[in-house]
Parts: sequence; C-alpha cells; structure tokens
Amino acid sequence: MSRALIVPGFVVLLLASALPAAAQDTVTVGGEKKRAFGTPTAFQNGDTACYVTLKDDRGATFDELADFDLCSLEKSLKGKRLALTYKTARVMAASCQGNPDCKKSETVVLIASAKPAPLTAPAPAAPTPAKSAQTSFCTPTETIVFSCRTSPTKLVSVCASKEAAPAKGYLQYRTGKPDSNEPLDLTLPAAQVPPPQAASGESFPLAGGGGTWLRVSAKNNIAFVVYTAIGNWGPRGETREKAGVSVERDGKAVANLKCTGKPLGLLGPDWFAKAGITAKGQDFDLPD
Repeated sequence: MSRALIVPGFVVLLLASALPAAAQDTVTVGGEKKRAFGTPTAFQNGDTACYVTLKDDRGATFDELADFDLCSLEKSLKGKRLALTYKTARVMAASCQGNPDCKKSETVVLIASAKPAPLTAPAPAAPTPAKSAQTSFCTPTETIVFSCRTSPTKLVSVCASKEAAPAKGYLQYRTGKPDSNEPLDLTLPAAQVPPPQAASGESFPLAGGGGTWLRVSAKNNIAFVVYTAIGNWGPRGETREKAGVSVERDGKAVANLKCTGKPLGLLGPDWFAKAGITAKGQDFDLPD
C-alpha cells in the first residue's frame, strides 16, 4: 500500500494537555470538535494517514486520522489512555486513491502526537466554610443593646431601632433558639414602641467597677432583666464580671440565666441617655 506525503509547514492549533481541567473533554481544531483524550483499540495504515480507532472516557468509539508515525507506535500506545494533540495538514486527496502521481490534495485534521494520560482521582472538594454562630436576634438595621447565649440552645437579645430616642423608634426583648429557622420563643413588647415605654433601667457604681440593668415586663407579673456588671467579687478582691438574665415574678427573682460568654451590646449610661431609659423608681439586686 502506497503512502502519500504530508505537506510540511503544518500548524498545531491546540494542545489538549495545556487546557484547564474543566475544558479538556473536547478541543476545536480547524473548525472541527475533537476529543482531547482517547484509548486506541486499533491502528491501520491508509493511503493518506494512519487510521486509528479509539474509545473516549465514556466508552464511546470514534475514529481519527493520525500521522503515519503513530501507527508505528501501536504496541506502546494501544489500550492506554492518551492525551491527543491535533494539527491541520495538507494530504493527498482521497480521490487520488493512493496514486503517487496524483497532484490533488485536501486539508484534514490529524492526531499529531499522543501521550499517556492516566485517569487521576478528582481533587477533593473544598470544605464548606462553617456557618458563623448567630450572635443576636437583631437585624442589620437595628442596634444590639444586649445579646448573649445563656445555653447552647438559648439566645437572648435586646434590639433597638437605629433612631431610637425618648419619643421615637423602638426597643424589644427577644429570646429563642439560635442558628435555626424556628420562630422566636418571646418578643417583648409585641408592638414596636419607643424605648421608655418598653423598658426601664439604670447604671450604678460598684467597688472596682459598676453595673447596669434593663427590665422588660410581660404578662402575669413576669419580668425579664438583662444585666452586666464588673466589680471586686473575687475571693481576694479580684475583679470579676457578671452578665445574664434574671427572671422575676411579682418583683422577686425566680431564675438567673448566666451568659455563657461575654455579652455584646451598648447597655450602659450613654445609650440609656440617648434612648430616654430611666429606672422609673425601680431597683435591681445583682444575682450572686
């Protein structure tokens, strides 16, 4: 069987091995879409090129023309997954039927080279960033007056509108389960009323520091008092901090829920003055 000469000066249009991983399934060469990888199952020298039968990574069979040199490498390439490099070239026209005196030619896409490319395990997916633990029930358009967790499944927040003042805006006590889509357990007051109508509170001095409290009332003579304080309560007079929620019934403390971490917020004399919060003749005793 005669062989036609491939005209020198071809241009390699695309190297599959240089493509990003997401684009390596196919390549476009000379206007034709070609598979970038294949496993050859048969080689056959033809009149114009080496004829190669291959299977893609999904098991589908396809045929390609290749340089004659590729047929000579049949033993080393057959059955191996290969990265295929293509080129365009002028070859003897099929109508010449192998006649070396025929001057007709045509442009075809050939496999220029093939290199082993074993399948590799996909890179592990990047870990999903852990969701940040919820720190308050206040929205981005609200001020966090006070917020802390009293247990892994309970979050207490006092939220106020940004423009909260003695005669405008609002303040609400909110509590519920953090990091969930469940409704809040409690919102006081239910209506959005100016801070002085929603709560009472004050700041007071202590040896080595000071404290502050804010009381919101509910039905049935129940009230919730959020507080923060710092003072010399250590066994040897060391400075200690306190923060939490005191639950009252008929003016007496019936439960004390301590913050499990440092509370957030602006609870203190400056914010009280801005919002118009006063003690209204009430008092509060810090829990032990």
